[in-house]
Amino acid sequence: MAHVQNRTIAVQRLLLLIAGVSCLGCAGAPSARRNQKAPLWVSDPGADFPNSEWLCVVESGPDKKSAESAALVSLAQVFRVDLNAVTNANQKFAQAIAATGGGKKIPVSSESREFAQELVSVSNISGLIGVRTDAWTAPGGTVYANARMNRRECAARYSAMIRENETVINQMKETAEQHPATFDAYEALNFAVSVAEATGHFQNLLTVLDPAAIEKRLAYGNAEAVRALALNAARAIIITVQVEGDVDGRVAKAYGGYFTERGFRTNEAGANPYRLAAVLQLEAVELGNPNNKFVRYVLNCSVKNRDGTAIFSRSENGREGHITVAEARQRALRTVEASIAANFTQDFDAYLASLLQ
Repeated sequence: MAHVQNRTIAVQRLLLLIAGVSCLGCAGAPSARRNQKAPLWVSDPGADFPNSEWLCVVESGPDKKSAESAALVSLAQVFRVDLNAVTNANQKFAQAIAATGGGKKIPVSSESREFAQELVSVSNISGLIGVRTDAWTAPGGTVYANARMNRRECAARYSAMIRENETVINQMKETAEQHPATFDAYEALNFAVSVAEATGHFQNLLTVLDPAAIEKRLAYGNAEAVRALALNAARAIIITVQVEGDVDGRVAKAYGGYFTERGFRTNEAGANPYRLAAVLQLEAVELGNPNNKFVRYVLNCSVKNRDGTAIFSRSENGREGHITVAEARQRALRTVEASIAANFTQDFDAYLASLLQ
């Protein structure tokens, strides 16, 4: 009986060993089969993805990541686009869309917002939407990858975005015409510039996907035409800058620098539509420090429209110290100038952006 039991156990062990070896063979088989026969697109991309329906390129590399990256770069070259220019335009477009905050002043659909987000989330080539990739590893380890776009599907997406963006740009132009020489007009046209720059790239991509689109002209012309309108809108804005307590004019100059940098004009004769009124106070303060003297600064400003209504206001205060009151005062002035260049700039830019919401 013991002999029979031992023999049975031995047979069971042998069967388990055979089963284990068989499973290992099954686990490795798919990988080996995958590497044995190349997909048709490796040797003849046009057979798998005919040019009438697809834009397809194939590249190789030592690993999947490098092969796919090379294929994506080659696909971009088919479009003959400047990747940096496309990426920058797309980022500005997405930022401009996001800045509207879903407000009612800009007729941007949820689809456009999703499209804009997709533009900046494309990790390899921003601007090429709808790209598909496949990869295959040869027996020797070389990886082949294809990057492709379906002409009909991608052309439809770009066409839809172009049509919507044309509507948005035309509405922004109408808004500017209805509110001349105002920040509203300036900001509307700046938004239109960002949309037009991205749309110009969309149009270029579309003409490669669908050559028939070459004959279609953009309703607004081009980005340069919209940019010219934005520059004219900026020059139409005149701001009177007045700073009480600004003995040597440094603070007024700092404010003026912000406005002129954006193309606005300042302190010209006539009925200026806007006025920045600021009050600067500098006073010595005693803090019981025998080694330093301190000067406290307080700066309040507001920007008013033609009706005298304050549309923006800001205030700040602080102190600076030095061994003399005179030098402490100079330090306080330098701090105020730096704050205008940084903080006032940031806050007023945010105010302008809020006009689109």
